[in-house]
Amino acid sequence: MKLRLPAFDTPSRIDEPELIDEPSERYADFRKSMADVQRANRFLGGTAVFARQMRRWLREAAPGAAPLTLLDVATGSADLPRVALELAAERHVSLQVLGLDFSPPILQFAREESSDLGDLRLLRGDAFRLPLADRSVDYATCSLAFHHFGFEGSCWALAEMERVTRRGWLVNDLRRAWSAGFLISGITALIRANRMTRHDGPASVLRAYSVAEYAAMPAAIGLRSGTDVRLERSLFYRVALIRDKRSPDGR
Repeated sequence: MKLRLPAFDTPSRIDEPELIDEPSERYADFRKSMADVQRANRFLGGTAVFARQMRRWLREAAPGAAPLTLLDVATGSADLPRVALELAAERHVSLQVLGLDFSPPILQFAREESSDLGDLRLLRGDAFRLPLADRSVDYATCSLAFHHFGFEGSCWALAEMERVTRRGWLVNDLRRAWSAGFLISGITALIRANRMTRHDGPASVLRAYSVAEYAAMPAAIGLRSGTDVRLERSLFYRVALIRDKRSPDGR
């Protein structure tokens, strides 16, 4: 039975800018806010959604095959590429990860956090014009970024992920809900989160999309929801769009 979401809990989208998108903010605050995002991923379901799909993809890897390649769009602190590389090592699968972000201070923090990861390369780039050739990576992921892009921008980013991947992609973000906003406001106050996080957490929820809006994104780029792309809902207001391709060359 499908879960019916109460209409009163889904407000109209409020596109309030987030402080993390403001380059004039102090770098020390960026670092603290990105550390808060890492904790949110770990404890509020984002890492679990990402890891679940990575395990599926890694199970499909043929022993002795060429290294798999993963692009992480809007990589943030590169915490999820670290998870991907750890899972690949557990399964003895060779994986090379490219972490892309447009924000110089966020990329600086990612470099500080991931200097020990030899199979991760970081670069600055635009999610709407990925600096990669068609079908040049196996998989692409994007977590907690679509709510920054707007609906049209999200569709552009989705089309780019579709273009550059051979095997599939994952989008992992929040569902818009009043109750989610109240929850994250309470949590950030309770843990005494950084001032940027206290502002951006609730703003992220109200900038996010409804389940119906997420389902409309694949259709906007010519893919069929439920057939070409599946939508999965998880705890803590998480929504995932998952694309598994069937390539003619079997890759």
